[in-house]
Amino acid sequence: MVNPQQAAEYERMRSYYLAQGQKQSFKDLWPRAMKARLELLDALEGVTDAEADWSPAPEEWSIKEVALHILKNSRSTRALVQALAAGKPGDTSGIEPPRESTATPIKELQTQLRDDGIEWSAVILDLPQTPPLTPTARHSMFGELHARAWYLFQRTHDLDHQGQIQKVKAAPGYAGKQS
Repeated sequence: MVNPQQAAEYERMRSYYLAQGQKQSFKDLWPRAMKARLELLDALEGVTDAEADWSPAPEEWSIKEVALHILKNSRSTRALVQALAAGKPGDTSGIEPPRESTATPIKELQTQLRDDGIEWSAVILDLPQTPPLTPTARHSMFGELHARAWYLFQRTHDLDHQGQIQKVKAAPGYAGKQS
């Protein structure tokens, strides 16, 4: 159950996504989205596989788990943005991928996240400048969002999880932590 303060924050963010998405084109939103992806990639820079596999506690995610989650979410969100911008209903089933361990090396996850960021950049060239504000697709926390609102959501998602990675790196016991 969401407390009233959290519900108010979700509504504030939803309003932001919708308002910014209504008044700004994909090209206008692009710098913010790409800056967030670059900051995410910077947070992963220099992380070894041992560091990426480490978790501060059993209930907390490792850096690799976070990276895989972002990658899966990003691919699903991009497909959703493309569908909604084309006026088609979108599939939100992959938007919130669960925690999952992976044997994929962190360097490969970094490469895939970089390539995914490049695909996000390229996709806007094929999207209508002014996509319809309907249809929308439901986000579990933010409610119904249109294509450009979902595009902006990905920026927030990248930033939130970049913060999660920084938290892991700052935790006591993290091997790569500077003393």
